[in-house]
Amino acid sequence: MKIIKNFPVLLVPILILAGMLFLFGCSEETPLDPALTGTESSSDEDPFILAEDKGIEIERQDGSITPSELVTVDCFGRPLTLWPYTGAKLDGVPMDPVNLIFTGNADPVQIRAALLGLDGDRSALGLPDAYPFNQVWKDCMGGGVQSTYADEGRWLGSVIQLTLGDYEPIRFHLRLFRTAALGDDGLPITIGAAHFEVLIPGTTDHQVLSWNAAKDIVVGDMIRSGLLNQSVDLMPTGVITAAPTFRYIIPAVYNGLPPELLAMIGGPPPPVEDPVGIPNDGVAMIVRLAGAATVTPGEFQDMVTIEFGQFVPRPFCNSGPYDFLWIEGSVDFHNRAKVDRRGRYSYRGGYEGLLTATPVDIETGQPIGPSFTADVRGNQHGFLQNNNARVRAFDKKITHETGGPQIEFISLRIAERGADRYRGFYKCLDEE
Repeated sequence: MKIIKNFPVLLVPILILAGMLFLFGCSEETPLDPALTGTESSSDEDPFILAEDKGIEIERQDGSITPSELVTVDCFGRPLTLWPYTGAKLDGVPMDPVNLIFTGNADPVQIRAALLGLDGDRSALGLPDAYPFNQVWKDCMGGGVQSTYADEGRWLGSVIQLTLGDYEPIRFHLRLFRTAALGDDGLPITIGAAHFEVLIPGTTDHQVLSWNAAKDIVVGDMIRSGLLNQSVDLMPTGVITAAPTFRYIIPAVYNGLPPELLAMIGGPPPPVEDPVGIPNDGVAMIVRLAGAATVTPGEFQDMVTIEFGQFVPRPFCNSGPYDFLWIEGSVDFHNRAKVDRRGRYSYRGGYEGLLTATPVDIETGQPIGPSFTADVRGNQHGFLQNNNARVRAFDKKITHETGGPQIEFISLRIAERGADRYRGFYKCLDEE
């Protein structure tokens, strides 16, 4: 089968990266478990009320926007209309391509159970016993909540996210979105978006390197699960997302990648001055799960501390392409997920850190202003059960600079019942 045969060609060269990547500088139901999912309170709205009282413009979206790039695909006899991308808001601006669609016994909790139930032996896929191919799937830590849109005019949230590999240095990342659409068997259809990414050393940011490789490894593992017949239960869509590339790899990361990984990406020889497109065949694989995975109750926890030490573009209130900071300090990430005895999923994750930032001349690396501190923190929580789901995320960044604070607040809520909502605002010194 083509998917499996391509694994060694596309992916094996990254085996040597684990030791090398640090060398480059680049009325709604009550949630199942309040301790994990939290509850909404009036304090969630407070920062936005205070900001609006001070005349700061609030960006608000209520989920009423319909993305313009809808497509319809045939899911084994059932047409599904969807937006073939994911986004960070509710405005139809694409972030990642949709490259997987699951039908049959395809609730996200069952897909999660199928993948978490696998061992790390992928020799049947032609892959060796080495990182990240010998890893097992787990709940994602530090993955931003994303949105997509599908049948029934509904925005969907990525309640369940999984990773193969750790937060650093490289990992495969899968987001799952349960739709309101039902297959011809009466079971829900789930949308998936997968990518392969590298942590940019000295930051908490990941750079996507491949969409296709991640799609292939998810499909390969679903075949390993024994829940489908690969000769009849796999069907590619036509081209539904931008091809042959989508988004790009920044030169600072691309120029530091080893030759083996550059060969996998298939881009120009380094050094490059312009961003390099990320290969994307534009096709989603439709996977029909004829069997049902066994959902095992339990709690799962993970945490990591990321140490900063890097030049980065000012992340918000940026005055231009040469507005860079030298960042030092650490950010702590944590995640806790639970599946109860009835197969219902809930989770809570977040991050927090106190960083020191120094404005620099990026051409010389020398300071051009006084250092200041920055508070960064965020949290997300969600739940998914048979007849309801919800996910919420909140991010806050505040810099304490000589001229006063600069602030970013972002809040996103997507629910199968109740209102969807995005809110965000910036307070920048040059706007006062």
